[in-house]
Amino acid sequence: MSDPVERLPFYLKRFPFFVISYIVAPLASLLLLIHWKSLRPQTRDARLIVSSLFLLLFLVDFFPRGWYQNAMLAFAITVGLFITFIGLEGKRSKHDK
Repeated sequence: MSDPVERLPFYLKRFPFFVISYIVAPLASLLLLIHWKSLRPQTRDARLIVSSLFLLLFLVDFFPRGWYQNAMLAFAITVGLFITFIGLEGKRSKHDK
């Protein structure tokens, strides 16, 4: 009836993971990869979306200033939104069945 409570380390819970992703995006991605097999698919997908979006935004800062950085920022935001909507659509289609 109800899913057993998933035992997550403190740093993989919703708010701490968001803060870690915001401050140090590569560390959040690394933590997610380390605990990949121990996470439920729903939790894994949600953390992957957050981690991917912040990692893309983190990487854009390394590009030179100007038009190229703006183009890469627009690309990163588009990819982040695309990943988010694919993740949400997958969850909706699973619930519809």
